[in-house]
Amino acid sequence: MNSLHEDNRKRLIRLIDQIPVNANPEGWTHVTSIAVGGLLSVGFSQKGPYLLVVSSSGRSVVHCDTGEKIERDYEEYAGLSELGLHCQGIGVIADEVVPLCGLQGGGLPTGNTAGEGLELVSPDWPENRLILSKPFKDALMEGHQKDCTVIYKGHVRAFGFSWCGNYIVAACSSDLDLWSRASKL
Repeated sequence: MNSLHEDNRKRLIRLIDQIPVNANPEGWTHVTSIAVGGLLSVGFSQKGPYLLVVSSSGRSVVHCDTGEKIERDYEEYAGLSELGLHCQGIGVIADEVVPLCGLQGGGLPTGNTAGEGLELVSPDWPENRLILSKPFKDALMEGHQKDCTVIYKGHVRAFGFSWCGNYIVAACSSDLDLWSRASKL
């Protein structure tokens, strides 16, 4: 690695290290942490405040405001697309095919209509840091660090905003964390 690349890497790590860590960033509430063995992927409903969780032992639906598991099945991979990028919902979202983010890729929004953003950085690879940025701020821009918060550390498998922008999920292979926006968009 040449010296310019190394200098830039050190600069970025310095910026990231200035960002405070807080599981309850301003304007958001940490709703729950849920253990999920064999987590494959997660996806938000586009019809309501629900998170579909797909694991090696079935599917569940979590209510995003309470963190309560409101639906559960034990059908391994039932309704999951061949590539794992979408899955048929169950229970309250049974009529919906939910886009997923997880082991096979996919994606959830990394920004919301309020201008907030999520960035995944890995200065301590393979561990990741998930950063929530205030409207129109960027964790890797000089001077923006005070407007950013590390909300999750771990081996991130999936992350993103809900389609309405009021919820955030961060998931690894064995658990997930869920946040709710204090004032809904």
